[in-house]
Amino acid sequence: MSIITLKTWRQIDADLVWELGLPINLFRNKTHLRQMISQYRKLRQAEVYLVLNQKGLIYGLLFMESIFLDPRTLIGNLMPLTGQENYFDPSKQQTLNQVGAAYFDLNPYFDQLILQIPNEKEIVIPGSEPAIYLGDSIYPNRFETKQYAAADFLLYSFLLFTFKKHHIAVSICSNKIVRVEFIQPGQQITNHSLKQALAKDCYLNESGEISTDQGIVELLSKRDQINIELKLKIIKQFTDYFSGKLKEFTLPFEFNEGTDFQRRVWQILAKIPYGSVLSYEEVAQQLTGNSKKAYAYARAVGSACGKNPIGIIIPCHRVIGKDRSLTGFGGGVKLKGHLLDLEFMGRSSG
Repeated sequence: MSIITLKTWRQIDADLVWELGLPINLFRNKTHLRQMISQYRKLRQAEVYLVLNQKGLIYGLLFMESIFLDPRTLIGNLMPLTGQENYFDPSKQQTLNQVGAAYFDLNPYFDQLILQIPNEKEIVIPGSEPAIYLGDSIYPNRFETKQYAAADFLLYSFLLFTFKKHHIAVSICSNKIVRVEFIQPGQQITNHSLKQALAKDCYLNESGEISTDQGIVELLSKRDQINIELKLKIIKQFTDYFSGKLKEFTLPFEFNEGTDFQRRVWQILAKIPYGSVLSYEEVAQQLTGNSKKAYAYARAVGSACGKNPIGIIIPCHRVIGKDRSLTGFGGGVKLKGHLLDLEFMGRSSG
């Protein structure tokens, strides 16, 4: 989550901003500040926000407006207060990432966002461009700019792998895998966040299906940046698994869902060895410790397998019907068969 929050500007806030220090080289005094903000909001149909850090301290002001009156494309000028540079990461680009994430929390319906921050060391000579001008300001600054798509501020990063014409999407949040889902050939994407991330980099066709020849696709969030070493580890382990080289994953994951019963089932699934299978009834027997109750719980076990959020790592594909049939798998029976074939071949060659 972003360490920055935004609060809509009120005229009374000018007193506090004056005490903390006016934005660098932009306003002469707090009366000028009030006048310029009033004009800015009225004439440009724009909005102004106080930018607060995690302790609620004001870092600066954010002036946000639409480009060409198109609300899908926005531009924002972040004006740090004098003397408040140490509130955040010294990297200005990292600060802009955090401000963009905070704005996305207020308004996730834009397509593109351009954020600018002034370089206080370079005051522009009148008539020289580019620069930030607000109203009749007489001390404009040169600026540093960063462009974003809305998908840059999603809570998740995604890594997509291709296996037997299926796509396996790994969702990462706070440097832990929180979901592994299966996408069949020709299947429309229903996960809204994944859909946004794919659309941003043009990996969706007009029908809403994945369209790419790449074996691995990286869709990385600027809000919750994935550790590079973890990213490489995920790529290597999934790549090695799909090539038959890896038999056991050692990746960090976390369940953000699931009832107590479902989690108990998933714990049993996690212990099924590579290249082995259990029936739903056999899993139920391990769960209850009673062979007579196992039949009655088999259907519930099947439902819990279907709700497993972290497929492959928690190998629900290793659970089959009592008659050895391939039934009940979120990625489809065909993918389930491919995964089991992969493991059986790997087991015999190992």
